[in-house]
Amino acid sequence: MSMLIPGQNQLAEPSLIKVEALEDLLAEFKTFVLEYVGSRSPQSAAKLKTSLENESELLTMALEAFCVRLQTHERKYNARIKQMLAWWATGSNLDARLADMGLERQLLDPGDPAAFPPVPAIYESDDDARLRYYLAPHAPAAGSRMQYRREVFTLGERPSVKVESTDAGVVDVTYTFAPDGLAAQVKDGNGRRTAPGEVQVTVLSRDADGTPSAALLDGVRQHFARPDVCPETDKVTVKGAEIQRYKIRVVAKINSGPDSGLTKVAAEQHLQAYADSCHRLEGRVDPSWIDYTLHSAGAVQLQILEPLTPIVCTAFQAPYCTAVEVEVQTL
Repeated sequence: MSMLIPGQNQLAEPSLIKVEALEDLLAEFKTFVLEYVGSRSPQSAAKLKTSLENESELLTMALEAFCVRLQTHERKYNARIKQMLAWWATGSNLDARLADMGLERQLLDPGDPAAFPPVPAIYESDDDARLRYYLAPHAPAAGSRMQYRREVFTLGERPSVKVESTDAGVVDVTYTFAPDGLAAQVKDGNGRRTAPGEVQVTVLSRDADGTPSAALLDGVRQHFARPDVCPETDKVTVKGAEIQRYKIRVVAKINSGPDSGLTKVAAEQHLQAYADSCHRLEGRVDPSWIDYTLHSAGAVQLQILEPLTPIVCTAFQAPYCTAVEVEVQTL
């Protein structure tokens, strides 16, 4: 199912919103006047027809002025109709549409009504409010895994939102948070039920091995303590991810010659990139992927020393590679 997003999609005005061309309106009214007069006095209608065919006649100019005025009324009423549709609504009219979804315009700055002169409050723009209106039906359900994951990543901070669609049927929504905020420190997070009515929120940090700082954990706890974040039936505990440390040690053999295709530095870079991609909650490090990564990079033969078996983490754990050691030998 495709999804229309304001700012990313163009939506044609409905057929209800239209203004007839002046020439068409004028022709219609001339015909109506002639028929109306002709039904009462055919002789007068013949004289009137000759008069209306003359652009300089006063009656013709009066009909033209009437049609212009009618167009103005049509535009006015059409504008009112568009304000009833969320796609085009603005100001308080858009606020009314937001209310249909149980939403209200977000307050960005309360201002200072006691100042002289008073400083007015600043609210989010029509474009931002309209975007939230259209995304509201797609929000994760309260208490769902997706909702807990979203809350861990956002922590109630206000991001800048970018919506784009580069592929058919795919809409990418990007939230960019302030680099010095708590949300920017979260690399991964989730919420999992540990017992009936009990949910553990696990946080993985972007720093070092992923162990979150005390300040980050306190910030997450404060966020989930808000009455509007998690369901009343959930007792939430917040913990840092349990880090599963490991090393990658391999012996890669390559053909001799200047075009061997693999060096120690390149091999370590490939493996470090793979290890970084696995540094997630429920991450998995598989020796078969290490084998595939190095063979794709140019290794002819490969001996994996560590890890010998897959490292499989739970929803509360994340794997972290402490070192990548590659020995390159020439055949």
